[in-house]
Amino acid sequence: MRSSRVDPRALVALFVAFNAVDAVTTAWLVGVRGAGEANPVMGAVLSLGTAPFVFVKLGLAFVLAAFTARYAVRVLRALCVAFAGIAAWQVTLCFTM
Repeated sequence: MRSSRVDPRALVALFVAFNAVDAVTTAWLVGVRGAGEANPVMGAVLSLGTAPFVFVKLGLAFVLAAFTARYAVRVLRALCVAFAGIAAWQVTLCFTM
C-alpha cells in the first residue's frame, strides 16, 4: 500500500515556486500596470528594484518553508494552499488589469 505522505522537500519547493509566481507577477503589476505592493515592508524592498525584491521574497520563502517543513509539515501544507490561491489571484490580475 502506498503512503499518502508528501515529501516535505516537495512542499518546500512548491511553496517557493508559488512565491516566485507571486514575486514576478507583483513586480510586473507594479512596474507595468501601476499597482501597489500591499505589504509595506516588501514595498520598501521593491522600491530598491525588481532583483532585490525577488531575492528577498524567495529567500524569506525558502527559510520559512525549510523551518516549517522541519517542525510543522501540516502548517507548510496550509501555507502551500494559501499561496496557491495568492498566485492564482496574481495571475488573474495580470490578465484583467
